Amino acid sequence: MGNTNTDQLNIGDHVFSEPSGDYGCLVGKVIAITPLGSPEHVTGNETDDIHVDFFAPYSIAYSETRKAEIAQEFTGLYGRQMKFDELPLDDVIMPPESLISLYGADFTWKSSLLKSRQEAESFYEKYLSGTVKQFREQLFERIEKNFTDYHALLDGFGKQELIGMASKIAAMSDARDYITQWHSFGLDELQFYLQLQNPLEVLAEEWRERNTNLEDMGYTMDYINEQRPHLLTQYPLVDDTDELHDTALRRFMGVDIIAFLGKIAEKVIVHYPNDWNIDKEQLADKAVSGNPEDLRLIWHVCSMGTHIRNERDVFISGSGAFEYMTDYRQNDPDMFGYVVEITGMDGDRILGNVFDVGNYAEYAAHIRDVSLPLATLTLTYSDSWGVNAGRAITVSRREYDEDRPRLMSESGDVRRIRCHPADENELAETLRLERSRRMALPIGSCEAHVSRIIAKLDEIRKPQVDTPANAKSKLSDKLQAANDKAKAQGALANKSKSRKREERE
Repeated sequence: MGNTNTDQLNIGDHVFSEPSGDYGCLVGKVIAITPLGSPEHVTGNETDDIHVDFFAPYSIAYSETRKAEIAQEFTGLYGRQMKFDELPLDDVIMPPESLISLYGADFTWKSSLLKSRQEAESFYEKYLSGTVKQFREQLFERIEKNFTDYHALLDGFGKQELIGMASKIAAMSDARDYITQWHSFGLDELQFYLQLQNPLEVLAEEWRERNTNLEDMGYTMDYINEQRPHLLTQYPLVDDTDELHDTALRRFMGVDIIAFLGKIAEKVIVHYPNDWNIDKEQLADKAVSGNPEDLRLIWHVCSMGTHIRNERDVFISGSGAFEYMTDYRQNDPDMFGYVVEITGMDGDRILGNVFDVGNYAEYAAHIRDVSLPLATLTLTYSDSWGVNAGRAITVSRREYDEDRPRLMSESGDVRRIRCHPADENELAETLRLERSRRMALPIGSCEAHVSRIIAKLDEIRKPQVDTPANAKSKLSDKLQAANDKAKAQGALANKSKSRKREERE
């Protein structure tokens, strides 16, 4: 969700109207703003008039269900049957406090807000009162620690020194009061402040430079928002060395995906390093595929190689993606997993966000707990040969399991398999909750994360002291490794072809 401080709304902003009021739960675009006090100001609002086109001017419009709901709501308001297209929604004057900016919102808000009023209300409650509230609580906790630490520091100064520091002391107190009592935070603003080790001092220092009266603190915070890149280089951030000893999961935003994951793969993989070359090809293909489902992936890596699958498919139990990401060596201590979001390209670089999933065995258990059972499969055939040439057919899981040879080998050349749960909406909600959960993670340093992996690998793979018991264990491990190697070498020649087939499944 974007900034809830509606003083910052601009023409062209996408907005969502809060559930209360006659125009509740509508999605629109700001088309004009009439400032309070101007001759054109036509309402009794104590704030600006915000003119909004509520016909949802997006590539995805209201669903037919939502259109019918809106028409019915206005039928009750006007006392006669109304059609959606004739509703007076193209220029509605709204008070800014009843609008929520959708600036920076995740793409999944479209389906939630435009599908039905119930889903729009649910999205509003979960997202606004959940994510923003959680981040705000984290920031307030850090602000209080900054304030307490500063007071403890003052104990070491004499009276004359404290007098000379009076303006700084006052600014710290003013900044704390304004942040915790007056300011309405947006999600992106909270994320910025949480990157700072001492956000209270940042605001206090800028406030001292611009100090006129406390109401102007809002202008100072606006200024800080504009100066984020500069300020992040001028003030200490959460220390990377602290992160090495902090077991909390992290998210890595706007990174070069190939460069970041490549450093991890280089450190982790012992056998089958060519797996990462296959992954790089798949990432490049997915980045330009045009399919939104290709942009959110789950990737895991261990000493024996890697796998990468679309997140959607992983959360359908019974799919090939589910099996690979939950049953493949998930108990290995050197198995690391990540959710990968592709957001764009910069030349040849694939940009996006990477989220650490932590203990992979626990994450695999979580997938098994929340995934939805496979119900049907859609098989798409090439047009080269067979009775199903050029067709796409949908079969039940039972039919697929019982008649797989005919479907896969005798009826034509299957080019793509798409798995479906019984309820696609339930799957979409599961994926939305997954992203909401990982977006609540603190932002981390790529360099610190790689260093932490190296330290963990050193601990896992460090040589053991030779004892009779260790010698026996090592012999057993060598025999098992030899068996594993023999099996793996037999399959290695076909692995690239096999992985492409798995991707279709």
